[in-house]
Amino acid sequence: MSSQTPSLSPAPTILASRGRATSSLPQTQSPAPQSQSPAPADNLRTRLNDEEKLHLVRLCIEYQAEHVKGKKGAFWQKIRMLLKEQIGKDLRDPHSTMRILLQQFEVQRLPQIRQLKWSCGARLSP
Repeated sequence: MSSQTPSLSPAPTILASRGRATSSLPQTQSPAPQSQSPAPADNLRTRLNDEEKLHLVRLCIEYQAEHVKGKKGAFWQKIRMLLKEQIGKDLRDPHSTMRILLQQFEVQRLPQIRQLKWSCGARLSP
């Protein structure tokens, strides 16, 4: 009596599918290629304290004449470079930071400004 070990893998069967022969063996999925994750420092946001935010705002005001149609990207690159020289931090997207600061200002201060305008008799449109 011969002792045979049973096969653990299923026997392949060939199926005809629209003129093509295909195997019924389960397809093994190759592992997805692992992308190299950026260095931890690349993931960190640059946080600005109040004084540094004030530097950013002042730079934007000082160079506002250069914020013109077609050259806005150059304006923000210049602000980024000048800010890095002044505070020593490389803020990747000063435009986004300014947009957030403006939104925060509007949420915090606009109701107070409206109240002041109403008390003075002037109406501020919504």
